[in-house]
Amino acid sequence: MPTTASDLAAGQIAFVAAARFTYEHQAVCTNLFTKKVLSKGNKSQYIPKFGSAVAADLVDGLDMTNEQSLTITGTTHTTDEAGLKVIITKKLRNQLDADAYAAAGKVVGNAMGKKIDQDGLSLFSGLDSGFTAAATVLVLGYLAAGNAQLQGQSEPVPPPYVGVFHPYQLNGIVDQLTVPSSTLTFPDSLSLPLLRNYWKGQDKLYGTQIFADGNIQNNTSGTTTGANGAMFSPMAFIYLVGWEPENWVVEDNSLRGWEIGIVADYGMVEEDGSYGRFLNMDNTAPTA
Repeated sequence: MPTTASDLAAGQIAFVAAARFTYEHQAVCTNLFTKKVLSKGNKSQYIPKFGSAVAADLVDGLDMTNEQSLTITGTTHTTDEAGLKVIITKKLRNQLDADAYAAAGKVVGNAMGKKIDQDGLSLFSGLDSGFTAAATVLVLGYLAAGNAQLQGQSEPVPPPYVGVFHPYQLNGIVDQLTVPSSTLTFPDSLSLPLLRNYWKGQDKLYGTQIFADGNIQNNTSGTTTGANGAMFSPMAFIYLVGWEPENWVVEDNSLRGWEIGIVADYGMVEEDGSYGRFLNMDNTAPTA
C-alpha cells in the first residue's frame, strides 16, 4: 500500500522535519557465521567434511596392515530471496522537509538487516544439545559448562568460540560480576570495566567473545519467558550469499510515486549442530 500524504496524520512540514525513525537492533549473525558466496552459475553450495582416522602401534620389521578408510560426508545448502518495498507518492515527497528517499532507505535497510539476523538466530534452538532452563537466570556457570563441553566432546569444536545472548539475559552475568556476595567476589579489574561500559561486544568470558543481540525472540511457555542464546564456533553455521542486499528506486508514473525497495538472496543454515550449545534461559526484562 503506498505511503500517501494522508499518512502524515500530525500534518505537513513541521512534523516531518523533526521525524524520528524506528531503529532496529544491530545485526550480529552475519558477522559471526561463516560466510560463503554462492559461485556464479550455481544454485547450491556443497560443503564436504572428512571423517577421522585412527593411528595404531607398529612392530619393527612387520608390514603395516591397518589401513584406514577416508570417509567424506557433506551438506548441500541453497539460498532464497527476501525483501520489502515502500512507495512514496509525489504528493508526500513534496511535503517532506527531509530527503524522502534517504528516510525510506533507512527504514527498509534496517528491516532487511533484522530479517537476516533473526533467520540466523532461529537456528540456535536446532543445535544438537544445550541447556534448557527457561526459568533460570543466565550465570557464569552455564558459560563455563558450555565452553568445557565444546572443548571436551569426542570431536573438539574448533575455536574461536562466540556467545550471543539477549541483553536481558546478559544482565544476569553483569549483576553477578558487579554485585559482590559473601560467596562470590571478583577483583575490581574485572568488575569496574563492566560497571562503566556494560557490554560492548568486545568482552570475553572463558575465552568466549560475548555479543548482545536484542533481535533474539522469546519462547514463552505459560508464565515462563525464556529465549535461546547460544555458544558456538563460527563453523557451526553458514551465511550463504547469493547476492548482497540491493536497493532500488523506480518511478511509477501511473501511480505518481516512487518504489523504494531492497532484496537479498541468502541462506542462514546450520552446518554442524555439534559445534555449538543452545542456552534456553530466562529472558524477563530486568527491573533492578
